[in-house]
Amino acid sequence: MPTRAGTEALLPLFPLNNVLFPEMLMPLHIFEPRYRLLVRRSLERGTPFGIVLIQEGEDVGPAAVPHRVGTVARIVAHAPLADGRSLITVKGGPRFEIDAVIDDEEPYLIGRVRYFSDAPEEGQRTLAQTVAEAYADYVVGVVAATGGVRREVPIVDEIGSGSPCDVSFRIAAGLAVDDDERQMLLETATARERLVREREILSRECALLSEMLVRMRARGEGPTLH
Repeated sequence: MPTRAGTEALLPLFPLNNVLFPEMLMPLHIFEPRYRLLVRRSLERGTPFGIVLIQEGEDVGPAAVPHRVGTVARIVAHAPLADGRSLITVKGGPRFEIDAVIDDEEPYLIGRVRYFSDAPEEGQRTLAQTVAEAYADYVVGVVAATGGVRREVPIVDEIGSGSPCDVSFRIAAGLAVDDDERQMLLETATARERLVREREILSRECALLSEMLVRMRARGEGPTLH
């Protein structure tokens, strides 16, 4: 686990079948009454809430059991709908670990949490750039395999900018892997460890994409990459 810092704090929790990473954006459709209340209070008070991946249960109905590690979310855009629902966009903040869940005070869960301290890491710039370049190759492979329209964008420059920690979270957010693997990356203690794991995932996923493209071309379906 990463290093936890500071005293305990109380944080409203929003369990989802998705993982939010620090500094990343996530759109949400708010329709359940308990989460309408959570969002309304967040907007009125200017306070964040926590997004946590569901470990057991569903995102509707009885309160789900969340994973212990989640990400602080702040609302950066809000579009109310006529029937009380709303569309919001949140931006990820620090990670936190839940020490205890309070489920009898509000309609939504409240976590007694401690925030993680992501200390700057020296000497990881080369590793971050190498993994960013591998991610760029991965994106090209995904576009080719799915028939998407390839856009000429500076993928490496965008993904590889900032600190190694920033790079590691951007790559984690962009990987099309299952939620358990995304949660594993969220929980990984340091940027170096996260980048090493991402390099392994990218190697695996690029190999799978290459195999897929070979099969597609054998059937006369695959594109020609330049």
